[in-house]
Amino acid sequence: MLYLGLIMIACLFLYLHRASFSLVPDSKLQLPIKRMDKLIVFAPFVTVVVFSILFLTVLKGQLADRISHALIVFSLWIFFTYFIKTLFGYWKNKNILLVSLVGIPLTLYFIFQLTPLDNYTQLVFLKIRNVSFIVGLVLIVLFYSNYLHKRKVRIGEG
Repeated sequence: MLYLGLIMIACLFLYLHRASFSLVPDSKLQLPIKRMDKLIVFAPFVTVVVFSILFLTVLKGQLADRISHALIVFSLWIFFTYFIKTLFGYWKNKNILLVSLVGIPLTLYFIFQLTPLDNYTQLVFLKIRNVSFIVGLVLIVLFYSNYLHKRKVRIGEG
């Protein structure tokens, strides 16, 4: 169920990414959209710094579970933010609206399920161990390779 949900979230993201590629976001909501865009772009850097400090100082036990947990939960938060940003920007498009409205609660459900480390360990880490690192990295690479490419194209046009 969990893995199917992660695949579904990734597919919803890819659909929204492709569907909104040539569209122009709603001009009335430009400020929140730009803020979410900055959050998405700078979040990995802030996350790496914060978790590096935490892992080196406070969170010393269960390091493998904690790092893979951070990767997967971070990727879910980024997808969640993207779904909301897309909803704000393209809410007039019925297909994008529908897919965003499916993606938001689905992603939020998995965020709530996996955020407690004990739940994550039981549902993910004990079952697939180090493969969880690959899952987290694949989700992050999938997101940013597509998202930053679209952003680069938009900046080049503007």
